[in-house]
Amino acid sequence: VWRARCNDDTNIKSSALAAKMTPAPSLVAFDVDGTLLRGDTICECIARSIGRFDEMAAFERLTSRQEIAGARREMLRWYEEHDKSRLISCLRNGVRLAPGAKTALARLRENGVRTALVSITWSFAVEWLARELDADFWIGTHWEGGGKVVDFWPEDKVDWLQNLLAELGLARETLAAVGDSGGDVPMLTFAAHGYFVGAVM
Repeated sequence: VWRARCNDDTNIKSSALAAKMTPAPSLVAFDVDGTLLRGDTICECIARSIGRFDEMAAFERLTSRQEIAGARREMLRWYEEHDKSRLISCLRNGVRLAPGAKTALARLRENGVRTALVSITWSFAVEWLARELDADFWIGTHWEGGGKVVDFWPEDKVDWLQNLLAELGLARETLAAVGDSGGDVPMLTFAAHGYFVGAVM
């Protein structure tokens, strides 16, 4: 019993020491769908408003990279019938923030911590949400003119964060990341502080 208590004390002291030695986060990266949002994803919100929800629900079940890339290009064909202000209004009326999300980002900002929204969904939607939450940085799959798509994939999150840290002059030890799915694992593993908030890994 004494040995167990002694080990427990040592573990507690070691954890406390490690906490003191680990720099406090200067940048927190958040996934969007399922992390900052509840209910419909970004793409589902838009699809529901433009009469494409059943097709979008089928797209959400796709797993292969090739199929998902094809689905993105099909979504653009839907979107091109509307201007971006119309698509943003779909989000404004349909997106449901996770409880406490806006307060959490505000408190981070008050304490001098920068925030980034890092998502594989459409960058125009991520930018809108970032501005709504006063986040500092954002990235997503880019829709260019002429139906061109610049795809952004889960592993790209790490490369983008590495470049952002270098641009800001920050060490990886000052990065925290929050995500909810297997696609966030590369980002959560890369960050010094990774927080998984999903129901199942």
